[in-house]
Amino acid sequence: MNNFQGNSRSTSRTKRKKINFILNGSIVIVLILIAFVSYSIFSTGDNKAASKKSVQASAEKQSVHNKKKDKPAVKKSSTSNQTNDDSSTQDQNQNDQTNSDTASAGNSSSSTSDSSQSSSTTSPAPETPAQTGQQHVTSYDSSSQDWQEMLQTISSAAGIDQSNMTVWFLGSDKSNPGGSVGTVSAKANGSQKYRVYLQWDGSEYKATKVEPAS
Repeated sequence: MNNFQGNSRSTSRTKRKKINFILNGSIVIVLILIAFVSYSIFSTGDNKAASKKSVQASAEKQSVHNKKKDKPAVKKSSTSNQTNDDSSTQDQNQNDQTNSDTASAGNSSSSTSDSSQSSSTTSPAPETPAQTGQQHVTSYDSSSQDWQEMLQTISSAAGIDQSNMTVWFLGSDKSNPGGSVGTVSAKANGSQKYRVYLQWDGSEYKATKVEPAS
C-alpha cells in the first residue's frame, strides 16, 4: 500500500515537472515570437523611415545639382551676350574709324586740289615769243606778261600812276595790224581819258601815239 502511494506521488511529480517544462517552454517560445514580431515591425518601420529619408536626401541632392548645373549655362549665356556686345562695339568702332579715315582722305584730296589750283593761279606767266626767239603774238590775257608790259608802257605814256589808273579798254588796234591800243584814265571821278597806241618793236612795247579820248 505504501509502495503504491509512493509510486503515485512520484508519477504526479514527474507529470507536474513535464507540465511545468512544457508551460515554461511554451512561454519562452511565445516570448521569442513576440520579440521577433516586435523586432520585425520596428525594423520595417525604421527601414521605411530610412528609405524615405534617403529618397528625400537624394531628391534634395539632385535639385542642388540641377541648380549648380544651370548656373554655368546662365553665366555662359551672359558671357556670350557680352561677347556679342563687345563685337558690336568693336565693329562700330571700326566703322567710325573707316569713316574718319575716308573723311580725312577727302579733306586731304580737297586740300591737294586747292593747293594745285592756288599754285596754278600764282604760277608765273609763260615766256613771250620775244624771249624764246619766235614770232611775237600779243596776248591780251590779263594774267599774261604782255598785258603787264603794255600797262606799264601806257602808264608812262599817259603820265598816270599804274596803281591809280583805270583801264577802260586794252586790245588790238584794228587800224594797225600787229598794233595795240588802250584807253585809260585816273581813278578820280571826271578824270580825262587817254587813248594810247602801242607797237611791238621786237623786244618791248613802245607808245606810238597818245590822244585824249571822249
